[in-house]
Amino acid sequence: MMKSPEEEHPRKAFGWAARDPSGVLSPFKFSRRATGDEDVTFKVLYCGICHSDLHIVRNKMGQVHVPPRPWAVMGTMDGFIDTVFAVHPLLPLIGLLKSHGKLVMVGGPDRPLELPIFPLLMGRKIVAGSCIGGMKETQEMVDFAAKHNISADVEVIPMDYVNTAMEHLAKADVKYRFVINMGNTLTAA
Repeated sequence: MMKSPEEEHPRKAFGWAARDPSGVLSPFKFSRRATGDEDVTFKVLYCGICHSDLHIVRNKMGQVHVPPRPWAVMGTMDGFIDTVFAVHPLLPLIGLLKSHGKLVMVGGPDRPLELPIFPLLMGRKIVAGSCIGGMKETQEMVDFAAKHNISADVEVIPMDYVNTAMEHLAKADVKYRFVINMGNTLTAA
């Protein structure tokens, strides 16, 4: 029995989205599926933006639906770095890869993942791994940076400045990476 859209996506959400290829972002209300027993929910407080975001919202890569939807890219991605440390399905990620695309696993789930072979064979796709460090190594790196006063040069901006920031990106008029202060400036209209 099929679920209604309200049953399938009961959680109300709010963000900003580009609604056409102009790339102008504006407040956007949407619904998402309920969090399941195997899911992790987190709150994003800060979000960096870069040229990749600009290309997506302005549809520079073609065939992008706005607002972006992941089905904002089936078979179009060159690669992914999968950092998830929990058991999760790989098929959706593999489906996003174009022919000869690469899925690089750097997360280390405590149980084996199911690897669908047929989509790999048909798309000549590659799954690889790299051990760049886990929680312990990441914490050591953060501690080292703090001890030696090493920090990133960023320009923290409010959500309503995002379109201006995108214009600066388009003109290559950026001194530091823009980081949106989501936690304090993203409010529902």
